[in-house]
Amino acid sequence: MTALESDLPRYVRFNRERQELRRRLAPAFVQQLRLTVGAFLPRPLEACRVIDVGSGWGHLARELTRAGCDVVGIEPSQQMLEHARGAAREQGLENVEFRRATLESLGERDAYDLAVLDNVFEHIPDQPGALRGLERCLRRDGVAFLIIPNKLWPVEVHYRLPFLSYLPLPLANAYLRLTGRGTDYTDASYAPTYFGLRRMLRRFPAFETHFVLPGDVALAQGGGSRLYRWGVAALRLFPGLWAVSKTLLVVLVKRGVAQDFSGS
Repeated sequence: MTALESDLPRYVRFNRERQELRRRLAPAFVQQLRLTVGAFLPRPLEACRVIDVGSGWGHLARELTRAGCDVVGIEPSQQMLEHARGAAREQGLENVEFRRATLESLGERDAYDLAVLDNVFEHIPDQPGALRGLERCLRRDGVAFLIIPNKLWPVEVHYRLPFLSYLPLPLANAYLRLTGRGTDYTDASYAPTYFGLRRMLRRFPAFETHFVLPGDVALAQGGGSRLYRWGVAALRLFPGLWAVSKTLLVVLVKRGVAQDFSGS
């Protein structure tokens, strides 16, 4: 293990092929954003100022910059941040900036047209605080696109262990140790259920909430499988199946004024 890797979450090292897949799928993800979120955006994607929340190695942020967007990536991991900055320099990309920050600590107001949280929300302990950060940083009519694993999906997505997300944290940690896939599930343990997420979002009336399907199934990770296509078709016909969907795809549109929590 290198010094760079030693400070990474264990699931990042364990699920190395998933990280490589995300790199390869970054161009398709940008196209998927156009098709899935474009109708909600206040202006064309390439004219948007975008914040990539939990930008990781910077694959998506760099691809959005290539598409013409002005991009800020925020990431709490210094190791990932340094890699993302170095890759942007090597590739000569100028309209992308990487900062060590979280939504909760972000001080900007009315600064972005689009926020992307791609498999990030389940790593945030203070999810209401993150949503307040989104309220602050998005411009009026700005959009947030959240891709979130469903807590009730039987096979947990980070460690690929059956029913891991169903367990209380002490039992989940013991399960990880027993399988040799990790020692502490805490960082990935905050995935919501569909109903829990809806309850949380009702506390934020500034946001108009939409559960959406991929604009182009073929561009989605796993979109080539028949099972995935059947799942999307079933959700289109029976929206109640979001409760047991593997992933929750949510578009939030800021229609109202963010509440001021600075004194709380």
